[in-house]
Amino acid sequence: MAKIGTFGSLVFTVSDDVVKTFDDLKWDVSANYATHDRHLQEDLLEFLGPEPDGITFKMKFSVFLGTNPLKEVQKLRQMIRTGQAERLVLGAQVYGSYKWVAKKMSAGMTRYDNKGNCWAAEVNLTLQEYGRR
Repeated sequence: MAKIGTFGSLVFTVSDDVVKTFDDLKWDVSANYATHDRHLQEDLLEFLGPEPDGITFKMKFSVFLGTNPLKEVQKLRQMIRTGQAERLVLGAQVYGSYKWVAKKMSAGMTRYDNKGNCWAAEVNLTLQEYGRR
């Protein structure tokens, strides 16, 4: 089994039996500025400081890839509902300056069997930087 990384109890992994990885990771970095109006001159920008970083990515869960989609979606839901702050580690690299929280999830339950069991789900997950040291 090859462990790609972790976000708390969410483990990104690939093996012969399980594929639990992500796609389209995007890291948003921004700063906060105030605009001061000046008479007969161009407006003046004032740097107020950095805003919390954001990371978004997509995941697919499927019984055909060795995961229980509903269980994985419920795990992510619980992380969001409890405000659990965790480090995001991919490979040997820790992302961000501190920890992250799962702020938002959008889950499309895409495939069911004839008994109502979820067989596949596609998730968009939004993380936000929790704080700085």
